[in-house]
Amino acid sequence: LGHNVFEKKPFLQYAVQIYKRIKKDSALLFSACSHLLHNQELMASLAGSGFDAVLTDPFLPCGPIVALYLELPAVFFSNALPCGLDLQGTHCPSPPSYVPRVLSLNSDHMTFLQRVKNMLILASEGFLCNMVYSPY
Repeated sequence: LGHNVFEKKPFLQYAVQIYKRIKKDSALLFSACSHLLHNQELMASLAGSGFDAVLTDPFLPCGPIVALYLELPAVFFSNALPCGLDLQGTHCPSPPSYVPRVLSLNSDHMTFLQRVKNMLILASEGFLCNMVYSPY
């Protein structure tokens, strides 16, 4: 997502580019997870290895799915959960009027138009999260 972060493009063009990249990357990650779970030899090897837990990043749903399949606890390591779940879980306020969204490239000192852009990004996050995680 950060590959073209320093290119100056119109916001809408940037948003469409991000959408296409997320859709492509999401399909790739889902395919990799599907191939892992359908590899009976590898999954049997993992099941027989005697692991105590699965260390995983909650951003990628495949780790918790593997943990569930192996009947092991999932231990998450991350500084933030995807789709604002960390904010919902902790009831931590994150007002878009002065807390910039990750994809906005804004600082915490925003102009009015940057705040509008921040709100639009916040409004689109639910759609993007659904797009990324619905295949799982």
